[in-house]
Amino acid sequence: MNHRVQDSYKWVVLSISFLMMMCFALSLQVLPPLFEQIMKEVSFSNSQAGILMGAYAIPGIFLPFLVAYLAIRFDIKKLIIVALLIMIGGLTAFSFVGSFPLFILFRLMAGVGATVLVVLAPLLITMFFDRNRMGIGMGIFNMAVPLGTVLAANFSGLLGQVFGWRVMLQGVAGFLGLVLLFVIIALSLPKSNDSNGSSGDSRPKFKGSMSLWFLVAIWTLANAQLLAYVTFGPQFYQSIGLGERAGFLTSLIMLASIFLAPIMGLLFDKTGRKKPFFLMGNLIILISFAFLAANFFGLPLWAVALGVGFAPIPVFVFTLLPETVKPHEIGMGMGMLTVASNLGTTVGPPVLGSMLDQTGGNFLISFIALAGVSAAIIALTFGLKTGGLGRKN
Repeated sequence: MNHRVQDSYKWVVLSISFLMMMCFALSLQVLPPLFEQIMKEVSFSNSQAGILMGAYAIPGIFLPFLVAYLAIRFDIKKLIIVALLIMIGGLTAFSFVGSFPLFILFRLMAGVGATVLVVLAPLLITMFFDRNRMGIGMGIFNMAVPLGTVLAANFSGLLGQVFGWRVMLQGVAGFLGLVLLFVIIALSLPKSNDSNGSSGDSRPKFKGSMSLWFLVAIWTLANAQLLAYVTFGPQFYQSIGLGERAGFLTSLIMLASIFLAPIMGLLFDKTGRKKPFFLMGNLIILISFAFLAANFFGLPLWAVALGVGFAPIPVFVFTLLPETVKPHEIGMGMGMLTVASNLGTTVGPPVLGSMLDQTGGNFLISFIALAGVSAAIIALTFGLKTGGLGRKN
């Protein structure tokens, strides 16, 4: 593949990576709007509904390192194909069964395939985008999950009322089937994965730099903060009389990323700097949570500001990873970020929920705590030093 063809082909790879993350987001978020319909056929509690959502993330805590290892030893394209087949099987089987234990089983099955996609999708981008274009690549890539989340939240419930929840799940499985076909036809990877250091049996073992651990800590805290806010944000806005707009105001933290993530990536590439934008984003989040806690004038403005502040965070994390590890460590680094994301997702909401329970639903204390998370992320940022594929940050 000559340089000109490879330069254009990287956009095909980016499209595939984007669609892989759309598969992840749609299969994750399709359920909540359908729960009311599902419960009419299969009786289960709200807490069990939460278990169904959490079951999808459980494989993401235990499997990423195995996936990263398999990416070194085996053909990445084949792993992606198998992952999509597993997800399609899990979604389709879920749509036909009628008991809660089987729901859990097939939700876990879909989560296994999703974990593979979450690790390998960004890895594909690091294989085809050099550091001078990594920002725009990761910026576009990080639009996928917010877009999939918003589409599922706004349309799966409505379409489910028309076609039924089982057909909706089968429809998502059909979309995954189209992505699978696209992967089979369009994805072409080098025989030896030199770009992620997988060639040869004499590869150095994974050690992990201190900067990588700082980045993992940052990503864990960011996900814990995000999911805690998304979980209890509607309750906060309802408590201050904005019930009719509670869902929309909470979703702004995700909606903003759809539009701002590629802009952030472009700024990273054009300026050659990342930390200033990242630090500014976290400072905006810190201030926004402080003002929300104090019920400061213009609350919708601070809801928007949270989205603006969050936009650079995922782009920064995935763009900086190749610069904090050696080339052969990128796969394992992606695995560590996947574990971090799932740990944050698992821990954040219950911790904030417990805080609300212990303070009688006091959002002043809870949101100040979320502002403190941003302060911790800012402090950790100063420990990041690059030394892998690039050095400029």
